[in-house]
Formats: sequence, structure tokens, C-alpha cells
Amino acid sequence: MKRLFIATLALLFSAVASAQNENGQKTLEERVASLENTVKTRTSSWDKISRYISPSGYVIGGYDWNDAGTSTFKIKNVNLSLAGNLYKGDYGTVDYKIQIAFAGSPKVIDAYTTYMPVKEAGIRFGEFKSPLTWENNMRSPTSLEFVNYSLAVQRLARMSDRDVCGFSTSGRDLGFELLGSALHRDGFSILNYELAVFNGYKLNTTDNNKSKDIVGRLIVSPVKQLSIFGSFQRGEGAYPTFDDATQTYIPQDTDKYLKMHRYSGGFSYTDNWGFARAEYVGGRTDNLTKTLKSAGGYFAAGANLDEHWRLVARYDYMDEDLDSKKINEMDYTAGITYAPLKNVDLKLNYTYRQLGGGFQDKNCIYVQLTVKF
Repeated sequence: MKRLFIATLALLFSAVASAQNENGQKTLEERVASLENTVKTRTSSWDKISRYISPSGYVIGGYDWNDAGTSTFKIKNVNLSLAGNLYKGDYGTVDYKIQIAFAGSPKVIDAYTTYMPVKEAGIRFGEFKSPLTWENNMRSPTSLEFVNYSLAVQRLARMSDRDVCGFSTSGRDLGFELLGSALHRDGFSILNYELAVFNGYKLNTTDNNKSKDIVGRLIVSPVKQLSIFGSFQRGEGAYPTFDDATQTYIPQDTDKYLKMHRYSGGFSYTDNWGFARAEYVGGRTDNLTKTLKSAGGYFAAGANLDEHWRLVARYDYMDEDLDSKKINEMDYTAGITYAPLKNVDLKLNYTYRQLGGGFQDKNCIYVQLTVKF
């Protein structure tokens, strides 16, 4: 009898322990499932948020040296962007972008929205990059293969304060644009076009006359790797006059409409092995004393040694005054880029700079570190 009681008690304890174990296992499974559901919910919520608001940015710093007696560390760019998709559905897509540059005086350099009801035609309004030239529009400071933009783009696309018109807009303007593509293939379109109407004046500033600039570009890509392009600008405005005596620009206070026309053409070929690109840029810039006809161009190429290393080279020239029949600058650049991480790269460029007008030639070294986030 005693043995029977002990056996019964043992079976009872075993059943209770088994039931407790099953209940505990069930509770753990429930907790895991609940956690998975929470993660899925939060991931879904973040995906929705990131669709509307996607932050990004970059910091570019470097060191410049030349044998004319100057050297300096510098912060070239500190930029923060917000971009997103406001709508995507049966009626097309609506995107936007806002970009602020913090180096120097903080300023908004991009603020625009794009509506594409179909691939073939859409509209863009706000402040954005002009479609003039390939390098200005298709190469940002983080994707440019060299430390510096080409001379022709710097001086004829208002990319820098070295522009012949006397002021820089970072290659951007405020206006309205029609854009689209046609003859679509797998991953690319054979025809791409942009046609814009701009103020033709400074960034974040209302226009100072009734005239507007017309800028257009056409890109033909017979294959995905190759783009053949041309662009133009028909503009008018009141531009500063360069004073040779003081080597400064004298602002214009006039209601005269002075011409500022531009045109460019070239090709770009990009493949896994590297790239090759050439572009010619010309223009006419009027001021109160003369008409300045200018032209410049470059040929650039690069070879990818592996996923981290790239070699680049570029011949680059600029003739600020074609009537003088003397090219005023030619640059020969060789460089190497090391990208240890996806969002980090280090560039080293050497440039031999030939200067006209009796100025001394220069040997220049540029080092640049880019960090994207």
C-alpha cells in the first residue's frame, strides 16, 4: 500500500512538472511571436517614414598645396539633405529634395519637387541644378572622380566664384523644368531630355529683371554604358565687369539686358573597368564695355584597379577670351582614389598648371577626404 501511494505521488509530481514545462514553453513561444510582431510593426512604420523623409549628407575636407607659396587645410563641403517620395501610384510619382550647405555661410542650395505622371514627361519646380553641361548636372562633389571640377564648368556654368560672369550659384538656379525620357530599355532609356526656364540670377534671390534664362539638354544613350549629350543656355542679365587694375568684379547697376549664352557637348562612357569622358563648353558673356567669348574643354579617363583603388587622369583647358587668341590656362592632372569603405574615399591629385598672361606655371597637390552618411 505504501509503495502504491509513493508511485501515485511520483506520477502526480511528474504530471505537474510536465504541465508546468509545457506552459512555460508556450509562454516563451508567445513572447517570441509577440516580439517578432513588434519588430515587424516598427520596421513597417520606419519604412513608411523613410519613404517620406530620408536624411543623408556628406563632409568633404582636404589639403591644397602649390609651389607658388600657398598651402592650406580646408573644409570644402558640409551638406545635409532631406529627400523622399510623397506619392507613388496610378498617377505617377511625386518626389522632393531639400539640401543645405553649411560650409561658409549656411544656405539652401536645393529645394524642389518633381512630379512624373509618366516616364516620358514630368515637371520640376524650385531651386535645383541647371541641366547645363554634364559634369555640373551629373556629377556631385561626392561622385566626381577628381578633387576639382573642370575649368570650363567652373567658369562657364556658375559652379564657382571663378565664373566669368562674376558670381557663383553652385551650378543651380530657381525655376521650372520639363523633363522625361523615351525609348526605354532594360535599366536605361535611349533618349533623355530637360528643358528649363530659370531666373538667371543668384541663389535664394528674386530675379532683378523681366528676362528669363532658357536651358536645355538632350542625352542619347545607344547602349547603357554610353551617353552622348548636348546642352545650351540662352540668358540675359546684369553682370559684373571685371576690372583688370584691381583684379575684382565691379557690380552692375543697370537695367540693360546683357547676353549670357552657353553651349556644351560631349560623351561619357562608364563600365566596370572605369570611365572615359570628354566635354566642350563655350559661351558669350556681355558687360557694358565688351563682349567676352570664352571656351574650354576636358578629356578625362579612369581605370578601376579593384573595388578600392582607381587611377584617373585629365587634360583640361580654358580660354577666357577667344579674341586674344591665347589659351589662358591648361591643367594636366593625374590622381589616385582609395575607397576603404562604401561611404569613405580619399583622393590624391597632382596638377601641372600652365597659366597664360605672363603668370608663372604651378605644380599643385590636392588631397581630399569624403565621408558620406
